[in-house]
Formats: sequence, C-alpha cells, structure tokens
Amino acid sequence: MKKMFLLLGLVMWMGCAAERDRESLFSPQEVGLLVVDALMIVDKPLPNLFVRETVTPDGIYLRDMAGVTDAEVVIVHNGDEYIYRHSPDSLGYYLPPANAPLVLPGETYVLGVKSQGRVVSASTRTPARIQISEAVLLDDKTQQVIRQFKTYQDGQEVVFTDPANQVPYQLGLLEARFNPLAVDGYHVAIESLDLDSERVLESDLLEEDDYADLERFGSSPAFEAKDGNLRLPWFAVAFAGRHVIRIYAVDKNWFDLVRSVPQFLGDDGSLQPGGLAGDNFERPLFHVEGGIGIFGSASVDSLGFFVLPKIKE
Repeated sequence: MKKMFLLLGLVMWMGCAAERDRESLFSPQEVGLLVVDALMIVDKPLPNLFVRETVTPDGIYLRDMAGVTDAEVVIVHNGDEYIYRHSPDSLGYYLPPANAPLVLPGETYVLGVKSQGRVVSASTRTPARIQISEAVLLDDKTQQVIRQFKTYQDGQEVVFTDPANQVPYQLGLLEARFNPLAVDGYHVAIESLDLDSERVLESDLLEEDDYADLERFGSSPAFEAKDGNLRLPWFAVAFAGRHVIRIYAVDKNWFDLVRSVPQFLGDDGSLQPGGLAGDNFERPLFHVEGGIGIFGSASVDSLGFFVLPKIKE
C-alpha cells in the first residue's frame, strides 16, 4: 500500500496524546503484550506485517527496541498455511512466503503468532471489491452536476491530464460515487503526488511556521456511506498538482479500531483518523486475542485529479 497509514500508529498516537493518560489505556500488567500490525488488501498479495511488544508507560518507545524477532507467524486460509519469516532488515518485520497468493474477497483469513509462551490470534473476513462508478463536480449551492470526471477506467494518466479533472482549488464539491457494500464502514486516504507543487491552502488559523509542517498525505475518520457517495472536503487539500483519493471498504477490525480513536483535525486542518460522532471509548477496540493491534482487511479503489490554484475573485 503506497504510503498507506499503519493503523498501529493510531495506538502509538493514543499513547502520546496529551489529553489521554497512557495508564488509562494500558495497565502496568499489559507490558510485554504482543502487538500485531497486519492489513490485508483485496487483490494484493499477502502483506508484510509487524510483530512488536508493549513497553512500560513511562518508557521511551523505540520501534527497534519493541520489535519481536523470534515469533512464529502464520496466516491460514481455507486450510492452507502461509509461514512468515523475520526480515533481517528491520526488527519485528515479517515477510510472507515467496509467491504469496493474492488476497481474495469475501474470504476468512486467520492470523496466529507465538513468541516465548505468548500466543496471539485474530481473524478477518475480507470485504467484496469496491469500485468507483463515477466522480462528479457539484455546484456548491444547487448541488447540480457541473462536471463529470474521468476515472482510472479511462486511463492511468488521463485522470491528471484531462481538462475535466483539473479543478481550481475550492471550486464546487467533488463527489465520488461507488457501489455500496455490506461492510461496517469506509476509510479514505488522500495523497499529493507532486512533492514540489505550490501550496494552495490559506487559513487565518495558521501561522507562517505552521505551513512548513503541512503534510502531503492524510486520512479520514471512519465513516458510513450507505448511499455510496463520498464528498471530498477541500480542507483535506493543501497543495496544487496531482492528487489521489483512495476509498477503502473496511472490515470490522479496521473500522472499530479507527472509530475508537478520538476524532480530531491536525494542526494543518488535514483529516486525521478518528471516531464517529457520538462515539466515546476509553480504550481502542482491538479484535486480537492474547494481544493488541490490528489484523484487518479492506478492498480499495482510487480516484485521481489535478488541483489548480484558486481562482482570483
């Protein structure tokens, strides 16, 4: 997954959040728990994954120090076992067997991890394939369609070069329409591909120093979209140039973890992972037996477009 957020980072963020005491999330007895981080994407090969362990709440978290190198890791699907091996290049990083099969939609996968007497298990039911059927630009007052976008079905580069996909910043409402699936919810990531493109975001809430910290990658809170429509908020875009939106139809494990982390906006106004309105969780929802973390799955489709500088009034 190109630059896809690791959901385990949500757990680490929770431990560092100023408004949450670490000990309110994890008790001293939970030091040394195995932490798994594995995300499966439909039509992609079995994923690389991480196995780490929790450290003391008052300790300094370093990924290498927390990495577990002696784990026995296996993913089971339809009776077939896929034995993972530890990577020599990164502590706690595990690789699937060579020529690992593609992840199939609508199938159950089971993860098993063992290390020094500790046993972790988790399972996921992969979602059906998601497909963006169309993308349109709506008039922000009348909600009428004023432009039809090209999609990746029309070509890999046409989504950036076709005039219909070149949109001045904050013009109208960009809406992606897709086939609604029988899933708990969706998660969205947006990425600015042109690392040297100019900034288009202007905000009275930001100081000049804040602009230097703007990110070119952001992700949304968990959300439901039973009608199969997604509108892109312009505050998620900070730069001109090529952008890709990835819409993930996610399983319960993925959805519950994201929605059980408090919803917030970054200092730059970008979307950050967080919960649904009304949710209030004292602890993230981990569907992992014997440990914590995430073993989740999703299907994904993408939409590309090009952001032009804002039209001068």
